[in-house]
Amino acid sequence: MKAYCIIFIVLLVMACKKSEIQPAYSPSQETEQIEKEKIVHIDTSYEYEKRTGTSGNYEYTYEVVGTDENGNEVTGQVDVEGKSGTGFITNSTDEEIPVEVEWSGHGILRAVDEEGNEYELQIAH
Repeated sequence: MKAYCIIFIVLLVMACKKSEIQPAYSPSQETEQIEKEKIVHIDTSYEYEKRTGTSGNYEYTYEVVGTDENGNEVTGQVDVEGKSGTGFITNSTDEEIPVEVEWSGHGILRAVDEEGNEYELQIAH
């Protein structure tokens, strides 16, 4: 009888034990997940090796060189997902200009800044 009482008390204590409280949802959890997914993948079988994201949904980051409408040299970095993207270029006076880009040929991007100025960019190898 004493053994039954001990077993009953152990089971009662275990049943009354509080379950762990799950933390409340936080938008930062989603941001952390997105950052975890932005792992750089190197694939040497492709001409442009560096990319981030998940399989089939990659974002590529390219160093670019090119010219503005007047033939002045620009350099920069752009992020492209699919056929378009965004980035920054630096002109000959070291001014950093935000641009939107889209593919216009193999390794060639057409960029447009907020003022409508156009740039022809090439992927820097």
